[in-house]
Amino acid sequence: MLDASARLRCRTRFTARAMQDKDDPIKNSSSPLIPWHSMFMGVALLAAARSKDYRKRNGACIASVDNKIVGVGYNGLPRGCDDSDPSYWADNDADPLQSRHSYIVHAEVNAILNCVVLPLTGSTIYTTQFPCPRCVQSIIQVGIAQVVYLEKKSHQVALNGASDKMLADAGIRVLSLEDLETPSAQWCGKLDDFIRATGPVVHGAGS
Repeated sequence: MLDASARLRCRTRFTARAMQDKDDPIKNSSSPLIPWHSMFMGVALLAAARSKDYRKRNGACIASVDNKIVGVGYNGLPRGCDDSDPSYWADNDADPLQSRHSYIVHAEVNAILNCVVLPLTGSTIYTTQFPCPRCVQSIIQVGIAQVVYLEKKSHQVALNGASDKMLADAGIRVLSLEDLETPSAQWCGKLDDFIRATGPVVHGAGS
């Protein structure tokens, strides 16, 4: 049987642990709060659901140092370009006129172009996919300090290497959401599954 001193120590440890769990929205299932990383990557995923690119729907969300959303974007055609024109979605990279890569604006660039404030010094960009070198150039130029991504195309070794080189040379911190905050990555994975299961049929899908 524990003496009074031992009981007091146990009670103190229990209370401290309870208070710690109370402040942790991931552990406390009754809490209406989600962590900032979950929120911002969740916004990026929701933005991706607006994309008409049936090959890969990507989104991006930019958050300021004081956790304000300042820009959101997804991959798609520039304004005024007709989504029903098949040449915009063709995959013949040997012919720039018939290559989707000539036309589609990436999510990261759209998020920057849609920003309500500039420069974005010190901000973080949350991307559903690791940024390509072209997007990294824009990320660096507007002063973004950190990149958090959800997934990375492992087969694009050379492109990823070029992005990594520029990001490292520019002193930009790069983290996968899984490494940064595993519970948030798991939560976003479930959100992504939900969006995929319930979203409308997009351009070209299922045809």
